[in-house]
Parts: sequence; C-alpha cells; structure tokens
Amino acid sequence: MYLWVVLTTFLAMIAAYLLPIRADTQKAVNVPVAQAKMMQMAVKQKAGILFMKENAYPYYSTEEERKVNYSSGEIDVTDYLPPGFINSEDYITAVYCMDEDMTQILTGEDACRKTDDEKKMRMLITYGAIPEKWVTISETDGNYSVRPSADMMEALRQQFGTKEMVGYVVQEGSGFFVVNYEGTKFEIPRPVVENTGMGYYGIVDCLNDYGSCLAYMSWR
Repeated sequence: MYLWVVLTTFLAMIAAYLLPIRADTQKAVNVPVAQAKMMQMAVKQKAGILFMKENAYPYYSTEEERKVNYSSGEIDVTDYLPPGFINSEDYITAVYCMDEDMTQILTGEDACRKTDDEKKMRMLITYGAIPEKWVTISETDGNYSVRPSADMMEALRQQFGTKEMVGYVVQEGSGFFVVNYEGTKFEIPRPVVENTGMGYYGIVDCLNDYGSCLAYMSWR
C-alpha cells in the first residue's frame, strides 16, 4: 500500500512538470483581484443610491412637501453598506444637486428638493484613484496618459452593463468624461469636476494627483 502511495505521488510530480502552463493563468488570477478592489467603489455607489432613496419621499417628509434629508456634498454611506462591507476610504461618495442647465451646484437646506416649478438635477458619484497595481501609463509626443490596465478594464466588463456610467475619467478639450470598458463616454458636469467651495477632496484633486481616477456616476 505504501509503495502505491509513493508511486502515485511520484507520477503526480512528473505530471506537474510536464503539463503546460495555461497562457491565461495570470489573467485568471489578476482579473478577480482587480474586480474585488473595484467592488469597493461599486458597493459605495449602491449604498449612496439607497441613502438618497431612504432620505426622500416616501421614506422622509410628505408627498406635499417632497423634502429630502440631504444637500450637495460628500455623504457618509456607512449605515447603508451591506453586512460585512467596510466603508473604504479610498473612494469618496458625493451628491451634487444642480440647476436644470447644470451650470452651478446648489447648496443649503432645500438645494436638492424638487418642485413642479423648479427643476433640478441630482447626481451621485463615487470616485477615487486607480489602484497602483492596475495603472497603465503611456507616452505620446511627450504627453503622458494614465489609464486602467487591461485586467482592470476586464474586471469592469465582467461587473457592469454597457449603459452604466462607470470607468475612468479623461479630459478632452474643456470637457470631462467617464469612459467605460467599451470606450463609451459619459460627460461629467463641469461644476462637479471643479468642486468649487465644497471643502473636501474632489474629482479635480484626484485628477491633479493621479492623472486619472475611477468614477461611478448615477442620476437620481
């Protein structure tokens, strides 16, 4: 019996040396790891959506008043995260309430309240640096661009639908866009990028520090 155990172990060792290594072994490992890191951002965005839902009618205020229990600015989604998830400090979740033309951020108690005679745009966005492990830097004519690696883009592809506004942030001319894994561009309102007077780490700061950043954007 002992002889058979030794022989089986020996044959298994030989097979391990002779069997070819899969060409996609590294991808099979890296993509799920990138997906797990990216999920920290996705979970905070989903928690932010729940925050906005539960702090508006019919969970808050009355049908006549239609008040909301938040204003423009960074929000704490800790109490809205699924059990077992930690509020990652690598990503910021913020609400931006703007006028109909999206030319200015509205602040104050009723900044996010929608009425029949005053249309407002409410946007939720979660953003943060692209993890260093999944950063690709390229150079063209002396200009450097920062993008997520192929593994991070594949992680985005596996997690999100084609119409979800999630990806990396780029500037083209005077405009700023979230670019998804298919290359589709979703414009970010300029006041949101500039984050003027909001008093916390904004998208403009992320871009200045890292050249690009991940972002997940939703309209509510």
